[in-house]
Amino acid sequence: MYRYIKYFIFAAASFILASSNVLAESACIPDTQRGIGSLGRIEPRSRVIKISHNAGPEGARVEQLFFEEADSVKSGEKIAVLSDHIKKKAEVETAKARIKVLEMQRVAEQAAHAFNKREHSRYQSLELSSATSISLADAKRLAFEQSQINLKRLSAEIVHAQSDLKVREAELNNTQIVAPVDGTILKIHARAGERIGDKGFLEMADLTKLDVVAEVYESDLLRVKIGQSGCIHAVGFKRAYYAQVRELGFLVRKNDLNDTDPLADRDNRIIEVRLTLESEAVVELQHQIFRQVTVRIVP
Repeated sequence: MYRYIKYFIFAAASFILASSNVLAESACIPDTQRGIGSLGRIEPRSRVIKISHNAGPEGARVEQLFFEEADSVKSGEKIAVLSDHIKKKAEVETAKARIKVLEMQRVAEQAAHAFNKREHSRYQSLELSSATSISLADAKRLAFEQSQINLKRLSAEIVHAQSDLKVREAELNNTQIVAPVDGTILKIHARAGERIGDKGFLEMADLTKLDVVAEVYESDLLRVKIGQSGCIHAVGFKRAYYAQVRELGFLVRKNDLNDTDPLADRDNRIIEVRLTLESEAVVELQHQIFRQVTVRIVP
């Protein structure tokens, strides 16, 4: 009798556990009749960053490319060098050399100024005692005043040259493209020898955290709260993936992701809602950035 009771308890526990698993899995099975349904897209939390150049309207050509697509880069790491890098580097060295020349001239002029100051003071006293001519004393005074003017001119030229050096250094920095964040290079639009066009140089993103951007109809927004559960699904997925509402958008606009249904309203007003995908989805979906998915948020 005890054996049958024990078997009954074990069977009941197994049934309850199996039922809970089924309920948990069914919570993320696509069902348009439950929750708030919408279209969405997979996107890195960092967003996809489009990197371009800062060479102005004349554009720029890539001289060297140090990474390839799918390579990981660190923030501040040099990705590429543009074609005018050598020229801008030479301009920086020229500006530095000019500053050194001006500083040496100022040192020489300071020595001359000190001498002219002593001569002017000496001839002033001699002029008072009538031991020297007025014209010679005036010549010493003029030499002293001229050395003062030369010092001020050289100091001003040094300040101007230092400002010019900063401009040259900024232009040199613009010939090097560095990674703005840690991430992965997704797409390269211009390789060595090619001119960077309207698409920019490359696209990169941090793929360690993925989001789903759901386009929720404005009429449903009041039912969406931060922290609510949701799931995403698409044709070809191994399974539905769990997600959690993290951000609610601010702008109401027309939807970008149009349904394939020919009867669907193309002018629906939507608000973007960001959901954080579960960690397992990061590995399985990182090669499907911008993939269109169906999203269901459970109020």
